[in-house]
Amino acid sequence: MPDTIELTEEERSYVAQGAAAKAGFVPALLGWLPYLGPVVLFGAYGVAIRDLTAVALAFACLVGLNLWWLHGQSRSAALFRTVCAKIQAAASSRAGPDAPSA
Repeated sequence: MPDTIELTEEERSYVAQGAAAKAGFVPALLGWLPYLGPVVLFGAYGVAIRDLTAVALAFACLVGLNLWWLHGQSRSAALFRTVCAKIQAAASSRAGPDAPSA
């Protein structure tokens, strides 16, 4: 029965990033500010001068940012599932065959 869980280098990196991440609204906002700030300002400028093209371009950029975020989250979710499956398998093997399963 192994004492360690065998994780790939990518999985270990993902776990380390998750452990080091600061939780909360303000750190998340500050992390996204470089991406959202210019788009929001450009959209506000378009509204202020009543330029539909500027507003449409800002909206298209926001849609693109959301699609990029969703793509990144789907990749992170796949890594999270593999790490959880390995942890669950290790916990089940340590508990023995008579232990109740969750």
